[in-house]
Amino acid sequence: MELAVLLALLGAARALSTCRSLDLEAARRKRIEAVRGQILSKLRLAAPPGDPPPRPPLPDDVRALYNSTRELLRQRARLRPPEDPDEYYAKELHRFPMEPPGEGEFWGGGGHTR
Repeated sequence: MELAVLLALLGAARALSTCRSLDLEAARRKRIEAVRGQILSKLRLAAPPGDPPPRPPLPDDVRALYNSTRELLRQRARLRPPEDPDEYYAKELHRFPMEPPGEGEFWGGGGHTR
């Protein structure tokens, strides 16, 4: 009996509730659309651009040059000794003493000489 009363009260409480359950997937879709709209606005586009036209295939000599360059760079990387962090920074400090220009020189105290 108590269980039936509890279930009846629970049903009545649900009927009086004005809160809707939150649909996380719908909120995620709305957020994605809002970000997409902001991006299009920044790019000053009314709609996303269409698919780009297909590119013609690369000539064989260009492809061969690209592949040989990649292979050459890989070989150089293998032959190069591992980098030492100390080699990255300068080991010597070169100091050049600078004296302020004297009076009457071009960059001196505010006036030019004639």
